[in-house]
Amino acid sequence: MVGKACLALFGVAAAATAVFTATPPAEDIYVIGEPILASAASAHTSSVDIATACTDSSYTLESWHLAGVYQWNYNPAGAPASVASTALATFQRASATVATGQNRCGIVPKLSTSQQYLGTTTKAAQIDSTGKCTGNDGVSVTSWGTLPSNYLGYTCVYYRGNGAVVSSDMLLDAKAHQWFTTMPASCSNTYDLESVAAHERGHTAGLNHVSATVETMSPSTRPCDTVKRALARGDLLGLQKLYG
Repeated sequence: MVGKACLALFGVAAAATAVFTATPPAEDIYVIGEPILASAASAHTSSVDIATACTDSSYTLESWHLAGVYQWNYNPAGAPASVASTALATFQRASATVATGQNRCGIVPKLSTSQQYLGTTTKAAQIDSTGKCTGNDGVSVTSWGTLPSNYLGYTCVYYRGNGAVVSSDMLLDAKAHQWFTTMPASCSNTYDLESVAAHERGHTAGLNHVSATVETMSPSTRPCDTVKRALARGDLLGLQKLYG
């Protein structure tokens, strides 16, 4: 199965094609991995950015969709000290944001999706340090580990030929980047965990990357930027297309 991931490195759009090994064809299960990358650009959200987020209609869809409640577990092992005590609540908020369509534009969402946190686990997301999906155990896990140096997070989605998601893992980088859940007073070169988690949960739900930088599904995020914690109009339109 060939998965095409649209990347943005240091604010420059690029395309990369990666080959992922799926489980045996008899199981009719495929896998694609999607990252979000760190941008070196300084965070600066202008009034134009805010307005554009609520007029831009950009979205692209993946090959899959959630066919029921997305149930997931969290493994806190290796969480950076700066977010260790707040990471779980942050992942829960980001998961709820995508499932319910919470947005920056005051749009009342009408989505049929839902998610459920099942508890902590000792299982780890099945994603290796090169950003490769390594297997499907049928359990959706969010955990911490090592990723390529420009990756903030990575999601692997396992889905059937009819597009129904079987499981979806998310791995957050615990080595190369600094994280916050409450922005520090003097923020510099530190990334918002909630924005990254919302982006990756968007992939789980079936949203692909878009070139519009105001969307949560933009392929990169800037240090000290929290605006993408809530969806932009295009993000919501994509979810409504799938689950409205």
